[in-house]
Amino acid sequence: MSRRAPAAAAEKTSSSTAPLAPDAPLHALPGVGLRTAQRLREAGLARLFDLALLFPRRARALRALEAPDEGALGELVRLEGSVHNVALAWLPGRRAMVTVRFACADGSTFDVPFFNQPWMKKNFPAGHRRAVEGVLQKKGRRFVVHQARVQPAGAAPDSAVQLHYPEVDGVSATRLAGWIASVLDRLDWARVTLDALPAGLEELQATPRELLLAMHRPADVAEHERARRHFAVREALLLFARVEQARRARAERAAQAFPVDAKLAQRIRDRIPFALTGDQERAVQALWQRLAGPAAMGVLLQGDVGTGKTAVAVAAAMAVLARGADVAFLSPTELLAEQHHAAVSRWFAGSEVEVVLCTASQRLAAVHRKARLIFGTSALLSQDVVFASLGLVVVDEQHRFGVQQRMALVQKAQNPHVLVMTATPIPRTLALTLFGDLDAVMLATRPEGRPGVRAFHVATERWARAVRSIDRAVRRGGRVFVVCPAVGEDGEKGGVQRVFDALCQRFRCASVHGRLKAAERQRAVAAFRDGEVDVLVGTTVLEVGVDVPEATLVVVVAADRFGIATLHQLRGRVGRGARRGLALLCGARTARVDAVCSTTDGFELAERDLALRGSGELLGTQQSGFGELRALDPVEDLALLRRVRDAARGAATPTTLEAQA
Repeated sequence: MSRRAPAAAAEKTSSSTAPLAPDAPLHALPGVGLRTAQRLREAGLARLFDLALLFPRRARALRALEAPDEGALGELVRLEGSVHNVALAWLPGRRAMVTVRFACADGSTFDVPFFNQPWMKKNFPAGHRRAVEGVLQKKGRRFVVHQARVQPAGAAPDSAVQLHYPEVDGVSATRLAGWIASVLDRLDWARVTLDALPAGLEELQATPRELLLAMHRPADVAEHERARRHFAVREALLLFARVEQARRARAERAAQAFPVDAKLAQRIRDRIPFALTGDQERAVQALWQRLAGPAAMGVLLQGDVGTGKTAVAVAAAMAVLARGADVAFLSPTELLAEQHHAAVSRWFAGSEVEVVLCTASQRLAAVHRKARLIFGTSALLSQDVVFASLGLVVVDEQHRFGVQQRMALVQKAQNPHVLVMTATPIPRTLALTLFGDLDAVMLATRPEGRPGVRAFHVATERWARAVRSIDRAVRRGGRVFVVCPAVGEDGEKGGVQRVFDALCQRFRCASVHGRLKAAERQRAVAAFRDGEVDVLVGTTVLEVGVDVPEATLVVVVAADRFGIATLHQLRGRVGRGARRGLALLCGARTARVDAVCSTTDGFELAERDLALRGSGELLGTQQSGFGELRALDPVEDLALLRRVRDAARGAATPTTLEAQA
């Protein structure tokens, strides 16, 4: 054994320092067993080089401060302080909040919250000094450090740049970072190559080793950003190539034609109980032209809140229904599907078309003998929902659905026509990226008599002003929406239950939210529409779909907890009749609230939303087909996307993101 031991030790030392092939399996790394390798594979990591391509989601410079400073709000900071006190608070639903207050050398203080970690209370004895890294914010008059990382006092920061990596279920961030470091240290760089970038983007070219070290071990944020832009270009090239491929594939596939002659066009207009605006008429003509074939229609219908997208979609649907084919209308919520079904059913009274509903609460009948217009939720995607002849798929509020969901419905037929609608305005370049295989049709103007609805901020302590506005609107014969951020438990501040109980003492109220059964929701909405109640209290299920022309006021409780797009949608619930509407945004004043109060232009708000939030939160990268993007931000990189698109047109073949290992 004594003779074998040195040989074994030498072999172990050699294997731990030998260069690693980029395509080697993950278990070649020490500490990666079969179970861990499976978890990594489920996250899209199958070989060693995939770890090198697992890029940070965010890189931020670390700023060292002696004490909290208003000039550093929103930045990543490092502060040192002594534990002043620790408080444990229990929230509704047995949720816990531990708040540690630190005192700096000059006597100023800052708080560090830990959500749902009650045991953290024992980790901070009074008087002990700590170093805290995190994002500095202010709540009222107090400074707060969020996303905090607490270290012993005097400990050196890991880096001048903080990198935030995607999470992998069942794998700690520390272990993941260690494996990435091992790959970077031991990778056989001679076996890694990257295709050259197209002409016009040469300044972003660099060696694979330089680029990947800059992504994971940057000297500063600027170095990381240069490397990120390089990989963003590669991802954009692949994205545009796929978009072009999808567009060509659609253009080459024949589809059933649904031509509209003058006689049918007049029959369709007669069915719609109001005159179309010029914008709507142009949009309808564009859809009819594409439905006539020969290729399958693929259209993105963009229109701000209240521009009448539904009427345009139904006019297109009628062209298909008139030829005996089915139309599936996919909505994000049961309430919206129910509202569409109730309203449009009246348009088809006395016709041979069957208007039906398909939701989790109401399943679709298997047997039918007429052309059907089917309004439904994701229940339409169920395997037991079968269409005899699906001619058109309409997807409402596309950003609420994933690309895979849209395609699951499309694949229930032989190349149907597709109409995708969104009330979330998208810049042209981003639309080309998100929906590049679709033709864009725009609705810009509202029907006459629908003025834009102004919004005003109401501070939390001035809630009585909002109640007086509700009273005034009701006395004038109007109806009022009150929207809360959550259903809430009994007595929970800002919840539907508590607000409903309080307002019931003064007004005729009904409530609507996702916990109610469909029949209860329908009764509440019907009572509100028919004037049996004056105030409808609910969650954001009211964001889309409830069309009551008599509604003149919407009050949003805790508006600071909603995004710009949601606040703009909620404002669009009122002012849909002859009387001017008003929106009151109650709660803390934020940049989002200020933006909605400053303009009624949805496209301007979209630009501000993009600047405030970026694409991941606004559009939902996973839901929009961007789940595999690791470097490209379709919003922040709009200018880069334009450059890449121009360069891609002159490139023979797109370059790949992954190195050729």
